[in-house]
Amino acid sequence: MQTKTVVKQRLSLVGKLDVLPALVSIISTALFSALTGITRSQQDAPSLFLHVAYAILRKATQRLSPLQLQWISPATDVLYERYARSARVKPETVDLGHGAKGHWIGDKHAQNVLIWYHGGGFCLPANIGYFKFWAQLIKSSRAAGKDVAVFALTYTLAPHAQYPTQLTQAVEALRYILTQTHCCPARVLLGGDSAGGNLVVGVLSHLAHPHPAIAELKLAEPLAGAAAIAPWTSLDENHSEQDIYYGGDLITPYVGGPWSRAYLGSATRDYYTDASDAPSSWFKDFPVKQILVLGGQNEVLMPVIEDFVQKLKAGFPAVELFIGRREAHVAPVYNIYVGDKTETEQGKKLKSWLRDVL
Repeated sequence: MQTKTVVKQRLSLVGKLDVLPALVSIISTALFSALTGITRSQQDAPSLFLHVAYAILRKATQRLSPLQLQWISPATDVLYERYARSARVKPETVDLGHGAKGHWIGDKHAQNVLIWYHGGGFCLPANIGYFKFWAQLIKSSRAAGKDVAVFALTYTLAPHAQYPTQLTQAVEALRYILTQTHCCPARVLLGGDSAGGNLVVGVLSHLAHPHPAIAELKLAEPLAGAAAIAPWTSLDENHSEQDIYYGGDLITPYVGGPWSRAYLGSATRDYYTDASDAPSSWFKDFPVKQILVLGGQNEVLMPVIEDFVQKLKAGFPAVELFIGRREAHVAPVYNIYVGDKTETEQGKKLKSWLRDVL
């Protein structure tokens, strides 16, 4: 199988200079939201702190291009090294080929492995909130006497590489765990959020219906489980035309267009990129014991998530949907990222689900 060539795109000087006025507009948004957020509805963030933080993230993702956001954001590999130093653990990184890397969080000799695909519209690296969240999952499972490690994938960000590169890399992460660590499928779980949730469903789709551009991966038995937080299963740009209130979320309907175009490039959307468009029969042979889908009540993707779960459940009954009250897009990770230490309902649910599955 051939892997698409990675073409490193650089931010122009004009794009770099534009970051400064963008920063001014973001600060202005923060000040305005702090004043207007004193009186909030049930559709808004539950605290003034999160109300302001979400407004900042909304403005940043809407005002800055994917390349600008990448320019000001540390790479996933860099953050992993920083996290390892702060946690006083030895970093364990694996070259998966195809331009991908895998990072171990926790004991790589654990009986169970949770492979995680981070979100960010395929365009953004993992932020420090992810590493803290993964550490919490491990700690919670260990407290219940369950042994698990997280294997986090660093995939090539769009637009430097485009579909199906990221799906290929996600499959290779699973292939490495099964063939190189000799962990049996019944001890392996897939997890992902947003674009990473797209990859979770994409990998399961490849296992059931091998992608013509990706090497086949056959399982001797089903995987233990799969969890997707706010899976981005429809790359339809028309979401921006819907009349959706997004004041309580941290993304807007308008970021999907630029991010999906950066990911797809010249590729045609299919059931691997847009599982929401697949018939229910597509999911029937997914080789996994159970699937958990989580979402926030206030997020703009909730109609897409609910429609997807309904279709998924018609073909694969072992599915559960959990909705966190007044929570935003990928709240279990992004709340930690912005400094909020209140545990989310979605985070609690994922931890309890993990303890039950392991």
